[in-house]
Amino acid sequence: MKKTKKLFMTVLALVLAVSMSLCFCSCGDSEQAAEEETGVANPVHECESADDIVQATGISLDAPEGATDVAYSYIDATSDDGYPIAQVEFTLDGQEYCYRCQMTDELSLCGDDNPEADPDALMASLNDQINIGAELAGIYCEWESAANTMVSYCDAVCGINEGKEGFVAWLDVVPGALYSLSMDKGANQGDLTKTAEKCFVPMQGEVDGDEE
Repeated sequence: MKKTKKLFMTVLALVLAVSMSLCFCSCGDSEQAAEEETGVANPVHECESADDIVQATGISLDAPEGATDVAYSYIDATSDDGYPIAQVEFTLDGQEYCYRCQMTDELSLCGDDNPEADPDALMASLNDQINIGAELAGIYCEWESAANTMVSYCDAVCGINEGKEGFVAWLDVVPGALYSLSMDKGANQGDLTKTAEKCFVPMQGEVDGDEE
């Protein structure tokens, strides 16, 4: 009887070991499938502070004064010669924002055919997904309205679906830094540009014309 019981326990242990092995293989296959689908295993890395973002990306980025629920992270570059994205998510005055910055070699928000003061051309560039600011914000949809604007001394563009999603993006040409501030809901151009002004701190320090 003891031999039978011992044999049973041995077989049971073997069955459990095989089951666990299959489970781990399944998890590995799922992770591999996710990596193949996205191109990276885990592109978003959470950080403890703005200092951690600087160490990881070389970019200084933080939430504005008075913000709550602040979360820091960075996103891996999508190519070997690309740049990582610094990201800060926060709540201000009851609205949720996502603030991003990425170094860039571009000198125009809309490429070679920059639609200066042409709302129709700007709308087309946003909806054709060829605007680098909209790409950084990561919001892909048909926009109800678009506008050229300014954030501090930087040229900026804004795409809005009133009361829903929206973004403002601006390019600081001297350091080659592209910024975006976006909202998933409750968006309007006034709140976005006002909050962007509070967020933006030039990498090169004070710039002539910042204060009037």
